[in-house]
Amino acid sequence: MKSWHDGMKKILLLFLSATVLLAMTACGTVGNTANRPAVNREDASHVLVVYFSHTGKTKAMAEYLHTVADGDIVELEPTKAYPVGYNDALNPAKQEQREKNRPQIKNHIDNFAKYKIVYLGYPIWWGTEPMLINTFLETYDFTGKTVIPFCTSGGSGITQSIADIKKEIPQAKVLNGLRISDKKDIIPWLKQIGMH
Repeated sequence: MKSWHDGMKKILLLFLSATVLLAMTACGTVGNTANRPAVNREDASHVLVVYFSHTGKTKAMAEYLHTVADGDIVELEPTKAYPVGYNDALNPAKQEQREKNRPQIKNHIDNFAKYKIVYLGYPIWWGTEPMLINTFLETYDFTGKTVIPFCTSGGSGITQSIADIKKEIPQAKVLNGLRISDKKDIIPWLKQIGMH
């Protein structure tokens, strides 16, 4: 008789656990949803997170931002790869800036016209965005789009790069960007600029 009661208790506990889990799922409290905004799927289809990353730091921040902002994500890939390692990449990057070169981008973004909000990520090289970002800005039509820069950096801020981006795409609305050092900074920043 005792084993029958024990069995019934286990079944009842399993049933209650499943009921609670279903209720939590319906309320949106299960999974990594606490830090995600409610996103209208139609609006999300107009959001693009696009970035260039050399050492992987910008990539990590872009991927996390994408989980929050939703939409699509694209990594810009240079046709000619920069040398491996941060310090080795700085010399060609400095030469590109000095000569105002526009390094080619390997991949193309289809249906760019559909995006209304573009989060733009990059490392800071020699005080501003890499010239590859300028190539991207010159390649597509940014008329009427909202561009939201974010960067990673060992020391320099984002201010100069935002000014440079605004010069490249005066037809777009460029919001205040963020130099990201930690993922936890992203949601407060998005709230501050009215995007969360």
